[in-house]
Amino acid sequence: MSQDIIEKFSAHLKNVLTRALVFVVENGRELVEPEHLLWALGTEKGSVGAEIIQKADLKTERLRTLVTNARGRGKSAKMSGSPFLSEEAKRAVEKAVLTANVHEHRYVGTEHLLSGLLQISDPKIESFFMREQVDLARMRNEITMVLKSAAKFPELAESIPASSTEAVTKEPAAKEPEDDEVKTPALDYFGRDLTSKAVQANVDPVIGREEEIDRVMQILARRTKNNPLLLGEPGVGKTAIVEGLAKHMLEGRVPAALADKRVIAIDLGLVVAGTMYRGEFEARLKQIVEEVKKCGNIVLFIDEVHQIVGAGSAGGSMDAANMLKPALARGDIRCIGATTPTEYKKHIETDSALERRFQTVTVEEPTPERAMEILRGVASQYEAFHNVRFSPAAMDAAVKLSVRYLTDKRLPDKALDLVDEAAAAARVHRRESEPAEQRRLLARRLAEVQTEKRLAVAEEQFQRAVELKKEEAKLREALQGLAETEPVVAPTIISDRDVARVVSRTMRIPLEDLLAEGQRDLATIHERLSSRVIGQHEAVTSVAAALRRAKTGLSLPHRPLASMLFLGPSGVGKTELARGIAETFFHDANALIRLDMSEYAEGFTSSKLIGAPAGYVGYREGSTLSDRVKARPYSVVLFDELEKAHKDVQNLLLQIMEEGELTDATGRKVSFRNTIVVLTSNVGLERFESGGIGFMSGDEERAGALSADVRKELEARFRPELLNRVDLTSLFRPLDRASLAAIAEKQLTELIERLRERGIRLSAHAATAKAIADAVETKLGARDIRRHIQTRVEDKIADLIAEDPSLALQICVTKDGLDVKYARRRNTK
Repeated sequence: MSQDIIEKFSAHLKNVLTRALVFVVENGRELVEPEHLLWALGTEKGSVGAEIIQKADLKTERLRTLVTNARGRGKSAKMSGSPFLSEEAKRAVEKAVLTANVHEHRYVGTEHLLSGLLQISDPKIESFFMREQVDLARMRNEITMVLKSAAKFPELAESIPASSTEAVTKEPAAKEPEDDEVKTPALDYFGRDLTSKAVQANVDPVIGREEEIDRVMQILARRTKNNPLLLGEPGVGKTAIVEGLAKHMLEGRVPAALADKRVIAIDLGLVVAGTMYRGEFEARLKQIVEEVKKCGNIVLFIDEVHQIVGAGSAGGSMDAANMLKPALARGDIRCIGATTPTEYKKHIETDSALERRFQTVTVEEPTPERAMEILRGVASQYEAFHNVRFSPAAMDAAVKLSVRYLTDKRLPDKALDLVDEAAAAARVHRRESEPAEQRRLLARRLAEVQTEKRLAVAEEQFQRAVELKKEEAKLREALQGLAETEPVVAPTIISDRDVARVVSRTMRIPLEDLLAEGQRDLATIHERLSSRVIGQHEAVTSVAAALRRAKTGLSLPHRPLASMLFLGPSGVGKTELARGIAETFFHDANALIRLDMSEYAEGFTSSKLIGAPAGYVGYREGSTLSDRVKARPYSVVLFDELEKAHKDVQNLLLQIMEEGELTDATGRKVSFRNTIVVLTSNVGLERFESGGIGFMSGDEERAGALSADVRKELEARFRPELLNRVDLTSLFRPLDRASLAAIAEKQLTELIERLRERGIRLSAHAATAKAIADAVETKLGARDIRRHIQTRVEDKIADLIAEDPSLALQICVTKDGLDVKYARRRNTK
């Protein structure tokens, strides 16, 4: 076996082979048999192979009987030279090497050798397993799980030398020559060297964070407690600061105390992954710490450092935090951490011993001006990746729109998200050139050939593997040729409209509103609302004015776009106007979040809006209001019949209408700054009923007195701080007969249109609407019109259509009310 392959044997595997050889020599034999390898595997403490054997309930004493009773295998005469492997043992080792190759492991360990021993089906070993009642299927399954582990690095445990108490004696001659360069297999696998030129070539430039980088360098230069902890909200650039520090180190722009240092980013998830057996995680972390101590010039970086608390503690072993504390306290290792204030308070602040080992560096969100500088600095990276060019307007729109609408994210991350997605959209819709398509197909075929080649090697079809290797070489050559001849494609220009389109899709905001094109509709807002809500001219006029202020950006940025209180009796159009605002302002009838306040009459029901507090049933299970607004932040939020809500529920509105946000039970802030808040109330209903109908057209003095009375009752019912936060209070008057007739006319027109779409012809007499208005109860408002049409018109139409769908129908006015006549002839549209 070549020296290159032997060098890939793990420390534990070398110990196993040495132990087997020593046993053979001591017992005067010349051949190392498979059972000797199995016994040596079982006695190699701390190895993965030994863990699997022990899990199968095979005791070391029983394995000893396997080799002590082995007589007649190999020569037992005086040895003529050094012992060597028998043919079966050679096959087992070859199978182990092949297994490691198939699974793309960079080492050959004890688990591979155990797999090889099972693959050769040695009669003596199989007989032994049968006597010991070993479940071979389960053992093979355990081996498969280890080999297919996501980490692909169980050799970390293999790389730790066996303890001095074990049976193998190390000869001085076996000691490897010392190398000037300290080997760091664990750091190489679990970490990423941020100070390497290859990594820095793909890192975006760090702009505007010199103060934070200097603070981190100052902490690292301390004698003790030299562990900085970057504390900031997600997306503010904590990781970028560490990458910037690494670049300073690479370029030599650091103090002498930090010269020649390397920053290694540790993937904690990778360290934990695949640690199936007790002690594996500790072995990996211990190896990392030992390598850092030996090197002396390593600075570890752990992103999401709060994850070290509890990491790897399954099965009663210590977690990462407790294992790192001694090294951090003594200054044996330097570690940079990064986490959010929430996670810091939850995981690190509660462990005072861990907290005092770190020095916090607060990372604030950059200002929009600084974020613009950052975008300009990194734009070239995104332009090269997507083959685009960003216009100055696109960069400006990315910052402004992200600040205005992506309120739950932080700069510069949210602005970078917009430019990245806008460029990705342009790239996806760009027509692929013919050479590019050919290259893609060749790359797909190359991947298929490589997979087939690996399978052929695994199945020992070496001739087939050679043929596939030749095909792989041809495909690589063809790909290289296409890359050299592919024409240069002109970059796509990304405009502010492309960036706005991303926000429009994400937040479900009309594109024209984002580009200020929606201001063209300002003149028609009143007209569109008036066609929707009839008989409420004053209310519609004041609402249209408020919407124009919001549309032109005159509303305060830290408050909702508008907050309105609609007062009036039932059925006069309060809720209908809220729906009209959703359609007119947000161009979507679904942009209405309606909350019936009768469901929130008790104090405890406030938890339905913001979630149950900690310790109560339903904590972290979501909430009605905050979740719906977070899902649709550009909408009308309607609190219907507010007077029925408990005072605790009403108090939540104070925060919404003043600060434009609501804090839910989990501490999460939900923005209402892109919503229109509408409150409706029936306060003063009895005054409306006693005020009479018809005063609107003639008795203005009486109308004014009624308004004053209602407002007095409103002030008595609601807290003044709530009323003072409302931008607009509109009084909806009872509908007169003319308004009721207009509403009836509108609903009849909608009914005729619905039937026309189904191919049924319906017409109405000119006096139908007036007859309906005269027949309804005026105090019930428009809702009684709907019921009257249903019972007096739609029920009769339904009966006639059921008999003959081809009838031509007409609504007529008779002395008994409304009637539906028909003619037996085929309808025509």
